[in-house]
Amino acid sequence: MGGESLMRGYYLGRYRDRQMLAAQVEYRWLPFDLPFTDRIGAAVFIGAGTVAPTVSDLINVPWQISGGGGLRVLIFPDKDIYTRLDVGFTREGPGYYLYIGEAF
Repeated sequence: MGGESLMRGYYLGRYRDRQMLAAQVEYRWLPFDLPFTDRIGAAVFIGAGTVAPTVSDLINVPWQISGGGGLRVLIFPDKDIYTRLDVGFTREGPGYYLYIGEAF
């Protein structure tokens, strides 16, 4: 659990076991209403997840939480492809991500 798509802020594989339960929501919008900024977007996100050796153990282990935000720049309008710069915050500190494409 962790990485550029799920539970941003934790490095990929930070939490791992045989079973995982996680959820994440993200809100994306165009924050500027100017003619030359129609390619710039923003996003905020929050996620929670846990791992355990068995499905029945998932309710008895602590959940990890991450949240953050980022900027989006539309690089290929015909294909709707963005470059994103995200910062995810966790109890262990921040994680930074520069990626092409959305998280999901």
